[in-house]
Amino acid sequence: MKLLYRQLVILILQLCLLLNPGVTLAADDTPAPIRLGILSTAEPARIHAEWQAFSDYLAMTVGQPVSITVPRGFDKLVEQIDDGKVDIFYINSYVLFRAKEKGKVIPIAQMMNLNGSVFSRSVVFVRSDSGISQIAQLKGEKVAFLNAQGSGGYLSPRAMFYQSGIKTKEETQELFTQNLSTSIHKVLLGDVKAATMCGLNFKLMSEKLDVGELRVIATSDEYPEDIIGAHPTLNPELRQRISRALYTMSDNEAGRKVLAGMRNLKVQKFVPYDANVTETVTRKLIREAKM
Repeated sequence: MKLLYRQLVILILQLCLLLNPGVTLAADDTPAPIRLGILSTAEPARIHAEWQAFSDYLAMTVGQPVSITVPRGFDKLVEQIDDGKVDIFYINSYVLFRAKEKGKVIPIAQMMNLNGSVFSRSVVFVRSDSGISQIAQLKGEKVAFLNAQGSGGYLSPRAMFYQSGIKTKEETQELFTQNLSTSIHKVLLGDVKAATMCGLNFKLMSEKLDVGELRVIATSDEYPEDIIGAHPTLNPELRQRISRALYTMSDNEAGRKVLAGMRNLKVQKFVPYDANVTETVTRKLIREAKM
């Protein structure tokens, strides 16, 4: 009976391979999992919880298992992308731009945020009683950023500081918190004079934390939202099926349910990646931020 069952499973898998040539098999004749890397400053356990429903939906829609990998630190995921240890990955627009320069990524989808845009803006905020009303007053002060490879957490606000005549690395005391709530608390406690983050994230955090003592003093130019990329070695047919699954999430009940659970990640839905617009904006920010 067990032998017949195994033969039946093999026949089904062989049929799946004929219908879906992009599916790859592991050594035990089961479909090899698609390795999904997530770039985030949150704790690994939290990231797994936030992305599990997405992973399950993608596996169901594409017809191949999906495994989540969460390397500790931005640099670790960049290394895995370089080494081809992840098949698809959710990364910010700055990291993607640099990976694309090295030929290590094919962008397949971009996140549309809760404001219905693929672009966002960063904000600089201070304590309301700090006496600071403009960026120029932050020269020589401690300023909290999120991560040195972040788009909304560093690239965009750094460009804003340079536009205001302040070289952040030389003329402020940079601090990288790796955490949204830590940045807010450090300003509230007076550990830093100011902090920066995506304006939409600041709004979402204000639903969880009391930010009544804080005041936004500056808003940056737009920067592109996060992107899902694929490693160039991923089977092209499988890459196309993943793309279709992402684009159509908002068209069905199961997909909409998953997207609703991604609100804290700013995600409304996924749309096709526009290289011309996205990379033009990123290139401009890199030039202005001297990065």
